Amino acid sequence: MRAEACVIHVNIVGFMAAVETLSDPERRGKAFVVGFPGASRALVLDASRDALAEGIRIGMGLEAARALVRGLAVVPPSFDDYRRANAVVEEICARYAPHIENDSGGHFYLDLGGTRRLFGEYIDSAAKIKNDIRSTVGLEPAIGLARNKLVAKVGTRSLRPDGLVLVREGDEAAFLAPQDVELLSGVGPKILRILRAVGMREIGELAGVGAEECRALLGKGGPELRDAARGLDSREVADGRLAQRVIARELRFDSDVLDAFEVRAALLRLVEESGLELRRGAFVAGRLSLRVTYTDGFESSASCACARPLSGEAELVRAADGLVVKVGERRVRVRALRFAQSALSPSSPQIDLFAPPEPSKLERLQRAVDAARTRFGSDKLGLCAALGRAAYSRV
Repeated sequence: MRAEACVIHVNIVGFMAAVETLSDPERRGKAFVVGFPGASRALVLDASRDALAEGIRIGMGLEAARALVRGLAVVPPSFDDYRRANAVVEEICARYAPHIENDSGGHFYLDLGGTRRLFGEYIDSAAKIKNDIRSTVGLEPAIGLARNKLVAKVGTRSLRPDGLVLVREGDEAAFLAPQDVELLSGVGPKILRILRAVGMREIGELAGVGAEECRALLGKGGPELRDAARGLDSREVADGRLAQRVIARELRFDSDVLDAFEVRAALLRLVEESGLELRRGAFVAGRLSLRVTYTDGFESSASCACARPLSGEAELVRAADGLVVKVGERRVRVRALRFAQSALSPSSPQIDLFAPPEPSKLERLQRAVDAARTRFGSDKLGLCAALGRAAYSRV
């Protein structure tokens, strides 16, 4: 965690609808949604502020939205326009921050640490960024300035759709305490239902729960969520766009291994752990890679571009087995493995654009397994083939 408030979250609320309004100013002040009007089971991808005021919500069925607002305008998404607008906002942010995390869709994290001599106080830089985005792009962002990413994000959520908030160092817990617990990162629909059921409405109520009580209520990740409610967050601003990030797991055998079964078992554990992180982030991977380090110091690597983005454990395992074949077999003991997922993107647009069909048995099983691993730990539930005998340490 930074010792001073120098982390910014830029949040352009209703990004797609805002860009569509820029392209056609006559839409300003009118209720409209972004979606595919002729598609079966189409969903609302985004909605104008006036549409939201009418009760329309992002993710609801398009037909349900039309039932709420007679004559509702439906605008097909202009993904190229969104990408261009997002790129311009990134260029503006880059003028002030050496470290930028571009989460696309009008969401950015900036680390201004060390820039005070160049641009003055951090709050002044935040105000300049907000004004530059407004004057250059025509979009109105919400800006949160705090000591870490978590508090900065709650800041932008608390003042949506636009504005500027500064949470000074040392004031994180006091700022978070009266906020709705729904604004806290990590509180999804299921956890929210649990918290509501026990009468928790504000973040401060969760912050005051003991570690054991929180674990009993929310599972293994409960104390971590409680710490978040107290404003604790050690994550750094990760440079680059989502597509440039990598989710990787690496291990080193305590004793070099020759048995192919033990090597594959260890690889599957890496696939399990990295795949869980992938799905928890609601990402899919477009590229996979495997690196094998042998006892003689030689390294063999292989990678593959996925025919379609992957996230499910079964498909990741099949792809990992294919990488093993590409790496080739050496009759030399293996010392270490590294499995990586890259070319990340948000979960399949099919999930966002259309009402998904009923999940298959495999999908329901995957969700149940992920929930169990999240609650009890990834080492408590795994593939039988991952139960190798070799001992190893994660790097």
